[in-house]
Amino acid sequence: MPGSGRAEIYFITSMMILILIICAVALYFFFKTYKKEMLEKEARKQEREIKKAAETGQE
Repeated sequence: MPGSGRAEIYFITSMMILILIICAVALYFFFKTYKKEMLEKEARKQEREIKKAAETGQE
């Protein structure tokens, strides 16, 4: 079929672009979750420090 080579190139290019879009979306959600977990970790750390300071202050 004439033009089938060009069609294959278009198909491969579109699949690569789709893969890049999927990877970008996955990275976005990964970093969004990572940032949320780091904020929660910092909050737990501060809470522990406050609790420890309260315990040592009572003794």
